[in-house]
Amino acid sequence: MPYGVVICTKCRQHAQIIELGISKTTRCQKCNANLNSKKLRVFFESGNLEEVISVRTQIQAQITEKRKKNNGINDFQVFGNEINEKSACLIDNRKVRKKRKTDELILTILQENDNCMKYDSLKKAAAELDIDEVEFDKILTKLTQAGEIYSPFDGLIRTV
Repeated sequence: MPYGVVICTKCRQHAQIIELGISKTTRCQKCNANLNSKKLRVFFESGNLEEVISVRTQIQAQITEKRKKNNGINDFQVFGNEINEKSACLIDNRKVRKKRKTDELILTILQENDNCMKYDSLKKAAAELDIDEVEFDKILTKLTQAGEIYSPFDGLIRTV
């Protein structure tokens, strides 16, 4: 009988083991939500129950660790598909998220320069923070439409 490790799609705080193909629904053991078994992402499956228990323990530890880092705020959990054979835990193959939003970075650059900079200088400062040209122009448009910045004349950017 194959077993699988799934994570509750409602609370995203609990990994549990289910028997694959047996029932159409299951219930989260933490938040008591009804979950459609066929729509759940199976992170690991095996016929060996001990192996599945080991992987489930590793996944639950990752969820708990992530929650502790976020001071109890559980961000969206995503795990990779590959499994590290030695530790029996899933390899996290996500892209590293930037720590701050890029629009906040641009506003910070402007604020550090007396709320006014030439377009080229601001673009150069943004490039040093790994913001590419296309993204930079999109952010400026977004900030202008939001009323955060304006251009009193060509080539000059100011905060409101």
